[in-house]
Amino acid sequence: MPLDRRTAVAALAVLGLACTRPVPGILTLAPAGMRLTGTTTPHADGTLAMSVEATAAAAVYVDAGAVTITVTAKTAADDQPVLIAVWLAGTRIGTERVQKATAASFAFHGQARSSGPTPLQIRCSADGTAASPGNALEVQKVVVTQP
Repeated sequence: MPLDRRTAVAALAVLGLACTRPVPGILTLAPAGMRLTGTTTPHADGTLAMSVEATAAAAVYVDAGAVTITVTAKTAADDQPVLIAVWLAGTRIGTERVQKATAASFAFHGQARSSGPTPLQIRCSADGTAASPGNALEVQKVVVTQP
């Protein structure tokens, strides 16, 4: 059954719009599978307990442009806040204070200078207000997204 001219033009227009919209890239990392330094405890469910001064790192593939790193984490206890810092390609893109024993998501926004494998690092540090326990931070997941 042949298509009439208007239907064919409309179909091509829809296909043209669909081809020009960028598809968002999403990568979810299990923190326990990252390269770890310092005192850490990886759990079988993929989560990771980190002590102060511990790091978790991975090479992630990104395209040049805007990148959002969202870290879902909680502290060991409500009265023991810590800082979490994120680096992308060797540049710190942000630091957040994690102060609740209930998981929350923290978004960090950066720019990738080029496409390809890019170093990502997460570091836990003391916030200076209270002594931190051995396992100060529980990281549940790390999500890398691009528009």
